[in-house]
Amino acid sequence: MKGGRRIMKLSTRPKLMLILLVMTLIFLADRMIYRNGEGQDNIVDEMTKKQAEKEKTLAEIKRISQKFSAFSKKYNSQSYKANVLNNSFTVADLRAINNNPNRISNTEVSSKKTSRTNEELESVTSYQLYIEDADQLELDHPLVNLHRYEYILNNENSCKENILVLILVNIAPNKVNERDQIRNTWGSITKVSGASVVTLFVVAQTPDGKIQTQLEYESEQHRDIIQGNFLDSYRNLTIKSVMDLDWVHRFCNKTKFILKVDDDTMVDVYHLVKFLLQKSPDGNTRNFLYCSSFKNQGPVRYPDDKWFVPKHEYPYSKYPTYCEGFAYIMSYDVSMQLYNASTQVKFYWIDDVYITGFAAYKAGVRHIDMEHGHGYNMLQTEHLSKNVKSSMFLLAKYAGMRKNWDMAWNDIKSLHQLD
Repeated sequence: MKGGRRIMKLSTRPKLMLILLVMTLIFLADRMIYRNGEGQDNIVDEMTKKQAEKEKTLAEIKRISQKFSAFSKKYNSQSYKANVLNNSFTVADLRAINNNPNRISNTEVSSKKTSRTNEELESVTSYQLYIEDADQLELDHPLVNLHRYEYILNNENSCKENILVLILVNIAPNKVNERDQIRNTWGSITKVSGASVVTLFVVAQTPDGKIQTQLEYESEQHRDIIQGNFLDSYRNLTIKSVMDLDWVHRFCNKTKFILKVDDDTMVDVYHLVKFLLQKSPDGNTRNFLYCSSFKNQGPVRYPDDKWFVPKHEYPYSKYPTYCEGFAYIMSYDVSMQLYNASTQVKFYWIDDVYITGFAAYKAGVRHIDMEHGHGYNMLQTEHLSKNVKSSMFLLAKYAGMRKNWDMAWNDIKSLHQLD
């Protein structure tokens, strides 16, 4: 029996060890499962937290991007404008602006403009919408709207005394011969019947160093050049015309009238002064915008035309009444009304339409049509003397007519019995 019990003890020990091992394994497995479950919960919590942080970050990036987009657009525009105002142009800059004259104006179509019906766009008063549809961002042109003009050449002392009429000739920098012709003819007249007349030439910047040197020489010799801080180009004539008003406002507030003329216009100064003295013996005429006016006109839609205006630039069918650009006369108060109105009218490249059309409409200025004989005739060889007698203004509209300039001036002097 002793031997049997011993065998029995020996045989049960492995079983007990096995049971103990199984229980240990079960215990360890349970612990591992618990820990894994706890780890999975931690992982899920961590992933959820990271996802929330990611979404929050993306939302912040989107918000900042939206703000930065608007800021970047404004900053880029302002950076360019700063170059304009600081005159920091390279030749390449000037050429780029010349090729893209609307670069410093907002040319994007506003949402209001795109929502207009065809009936509105084709209306005879559709020009009113050009002003109404302007966004505030379209009224931040640094020169036309904000009047931040600087003068490279300036003869501000030209208007120290009281004068009857200031004549401003908008002319290209390279037209040296034309300036000399005017100086030697009607531009040489400074007194008529005791009334003072001042004639000045208005130009802008040129990338040509030789021409700039010539302008500086003329300014020193004749004291009759005004030069602004923008590129002189055909599409920048509106900028130049608003500069005319800016210069009057800042340097010539003692003038009674302002005559704006093109460089191909011959002025019978004697006829002009006589008319103005009759119109305003005491020099207090107000609300006077005197010109040959265009009524019920619209933009030219033919691509090959010099005056072509695409619909995306001006979708309206009509312009307001405006003056022909060869010459128009303003009383001083009207010049200031137009100047102030330009702050509220967005840039438009056709200067006569902008100044005497949109700005005049905005200011509530009405046009006074020129009387018979105050319009213009051509400087044609045939009937030249007859045309001189019947016109206050004569036009050398075509190149071949310039040869008659001096002859016409001699006829004008003879007409008024002057040597």
